[in-house]
Amino acid sequence: MARARRSNLGFGVMLVVVGGVLLLTRFALMATAPAWLLGLGAGLALIAIVGSSYGALVGGMVLLGLGSGMLLGDRGVGGLSSGGWILLGLGAGFIGIWLLALLLKLSSHWWPLVPGFVLLAVGGARFYRHFALIPPEVMIAARTWWPALLVVAGAWILIRALRS
Repeated sequence: MARARRSNLGFGVMLVVVGGVLLLTRFALMATAPAWLLGLGAGLALIAIVGSSYGALVGGMVLLGLGSGMLLGDRGVGGLSSGGWILLGLGAGFIGIWLLALLLKLSSHWWPLVPGFVLLAVGGARFYRHFALIPPEVMIAARTWWPALLVVAGAWILIRALRS
């Protein structure tokens, strides 16, 4: 019971942080953020590899994914938008958590595959140009506020974990 509570707390905190950072990128200019995120992510990933720390691996890969997505978006690689690259980078980071944990024999958790594939699918869908069925106002609102769903889901998980 205590292990499940700790796991839910960690997952809830992760969702709140990732959603909060994504919301922040919507409203604040972050010119040097990719460099800082890549540096911190690489540091945490190295700590995870050297110290066999699953928690550091999760943090490092999320930061590496976010930083690489921001960097690719800022550079305009492939003519794709920054938001799309951030989604794809985060998705790749979550898939990287699962792969590295498997390679390093840190853990056999499958949970990173879920946000990884969801973020990759949403990021890929942003580049799909045939959304004529959805009004542009709805698409703009969804693109702007979808990270709020991560914050709400994380807060809900935190509240449930703290109550038990």
